[in-house]
Amino acid sequence: MGAEPPRYVQILDELRRRVEDGTYPLDRSLPTESDLCEEFGASRYTIREALRRLVEQGMVSRRQGAGSVVVAAKPQARYVHSLSSLADLFQFALDTHYEVLSTDRVKLDPAMAAVVGGEAGSRWSLIKGIRRTAPGGSVVCYTHSYVPDRLKALIRELPGCIGPFYAHLAERSGEEILEADQEIRGEAMDDEVASHLGREPGTVALRVTRRYTSPRGTLITSLNWHVAEEFTSRMKLMRNL
Repeated sequence: MGAEPPRYVQILDELRRRVEDGTYPLDRSLPTESDLCEEFGASRYTIREALRRLVEQGMVSRRQGAGSVVVAAKPQARYVHSLSSLADLFQFALDTHYEVLSTDRVKLDPAMAAVVGGEAGSRWSLIKGIRRTAPGGSVVCYTHSYVPDRLKALIRELPGCIGPFYAHLAERSGEEILEADQEIRGEAMDDEVASHLGREPGTVALRVTRRYTSPRGTLITSLNWHVAEEFTSRMKLMRNL
């Protein structure tokens, strides 16, 4: 007789069944973590692990203030990133795992200066990293983060910070974020990006560029490359009344 699967796997299977049969409809929230803990007689850690697996399978998205929201009735090969505010970007950082690969100081050429929001020839810190669904999990994106020299003293803190880099830099520098600009474009992967995403050079990637601006200029700009066929970015815009 085989060993009984871990408790979170049992709960995951039940939650997935409820999503698939419509018990938990699309665009509706699952019960709260507290309610699920009570229903299944499980710890919060166990419930969170089951929910994390649903997120990894692309069936559920974690949204600040809304809990776990159903985004697909079947497991998805794609990674779904829902965005409606800076809070969602913060939650994205909490729900995934980031590994710093290297940190260097670079001089911006004119083309990159235009992307980053800096002066051509100025010095910036460049942090390269991989974002995964979980430690040791599948790759969500390969990332380059550019931080201006005025904040270089904070660079050593970033690998150990909780949450996204932009939030840590804003808090530690005292620079309020006035604007977050996002651009999504398709481009062919170069050798560096392709090697980290496990694809052949020339494969189409979606490059998501986010630039955070404070009263003193760019706080941080991140370039995030995703495998095009494995990534969906969903944005909900509300009509002003």
